[in-house]
Amino acid sequence: MGNSICLVCAADDNFSMPLAATTRSVVANLTNEQHLVLYVIDGGISRVNKSRIIQNLKSEQVSLKWLKVKKSKFKHLQTSSSITIAAYYRILIPELLPPEIDKAIYLDSDVIVRCSLQELWNLDIQDNYLLAIPDMGATYVSSPRGLINYQELGLAPDCKYFNSGVLVMNLKKWRQEKTSQKIFAYLDKYKKYIRWHDQDAMNAVLAGQWEAIDSRWNQMPYLFKYPSWQNSPFSEEEYDHLVHHPFIVHFASRDKPWHENCSHPQKSLFFEHLDSKIWSTWQDEQLAKKQRQQNLDPVSKLYISFKQKVKFLFKELIKS
Repeated sequence: MGNSICLVCAADDNFSMPLAATTRSVVANLTNEQHLVLYVIDGGISRVNKSRIIQNLKSEQVSLKWLKVKKSKFKHLQTSSSITIAAYYRILIPELLPPEIDKAIYLDSDVIVRCSLQELWNLDIQDNYLLAIPDMGATYVSSPRGLINYQELGLAPDCKYFNSGVLVMNLKKWRQEKTSQKIFAYLDKYKKYIRWHDQDAMNAVLAGQWEAIDSRWNQMPYLFKYPSWQNSPFSEEEYDHLVHHPFIVHFASRDKPWHENCSHPQKSLFFEHLDSKIWSTWQDEQLAKKQRQQNLDPVSKLYISFKQKVKFLFKELIKS
């Protein structure tokens, strides 16, 4: 891999267009000398949309590799209307990437990068499991939006809570300490306390073992709920930099830039990195797919579910 930047993203077909915007924003900010090795954990992206993602990248500075994941590993995990199984894929990054890769940047597929990732890549991870940014809506585990059971876990109230949308991961340490297995074990043991999916589990397992970095690497929508810097946890200078000069804009709310009701003040940034010709029919296609799924009669749904279970059992039988 040499001096290449290693980036990992994850998406299902519902996030194929957002993924294209995210990855293109990364490429648009590479210098001529930089090279990107991009791993995409594929949660069911269609062949057509994979082709669109590649076309949208428009760069020879990228080596793109698709990674498959066994969905059966995630079938009992909590999801919501806006959070799908794909949110948990990042937990498996140390296992999915080649063992010789010791470090990787992970980005959610609803971010827009506004500068070169080289500076983020060059940060010294030391012996930390992660480099991350405290969540702007829950700075500490004791915050109302933090960990419900932080006291039961023996965590101090001032223990910081990070957002999992932008991470620099110490893959070597994760593998050595079997961190992915520990996170899955937590998700299973503390199901009733999980609100923010993979993010809660990672914060519980890695509490106090990650390092906070410049918040400009993950500007979150919660920032705009503060009327001014005096009402925020930031200094005047930090607040100004975050609002006007973020390195990464993260559309980390239910309403996304491609939704009509999105009121994010910087939503136009998202469309700057999409080729409108390539993606002109995407939203109509997604809507049609959703309607087809909703229109399936109960018998059809039962039949599809039965087929999937038989297919899974057959694969398990072959393996054994």
